[in-house]
Amino acid sequence: MKKLVLILVCAFSTPVGAEQNACPVSLPIAVEAKLLPVLVARDEASRKNDWWDKGYEKAFTALLEAKDEASKEARVALMDYYVGEAYGEELVCAVALDGGQTTSLLELYSSCDIKPAHSTVPRNRTLPLRGYALEKLKKGHVKESCTYE
Repeated sequence: MKKLVLILVCAFSTPVGAEQNACPVSLPIAVEAKLLPVLVARDEASRKNDWWDKGYEKAFTALLEAKDEASKEARVALMDYYVGEAYGEELVCAVALDGGQTTSLLELYSSCDIKPAHSTVPRNRTLPLRGYALEKLKKGHVKESCTYE
């Protein structure tokens, strides 16, 4: 009887740490709130075929310059979207400049399909931006490689 109980307990229990490895279903609310203004402005710029649209530039710059944790995660989430060539480079540097603690977010978003609940802007999870940011962090010379004159 004790063996049967032990087998049942083992069979139906969740392994320790299994919840930590589970992928989130959607973005945290605070992260999505930081991301959505950029996506709305990006969508408008894309429809106008104007990647230098002032509204998009303002929303993008505001996210890149924000220092709070939700903005840091929103920058990583933004890497699922085509943001334009120049903005893509800026985004990679901003994420890399957030520091080594961003590595876990980059890995999480690379392995999990975490999407916003309130956006219809098309995503492209095959963009290489996260890989570029991880590479910069591993090399360790982020400030030097992300300083523009």
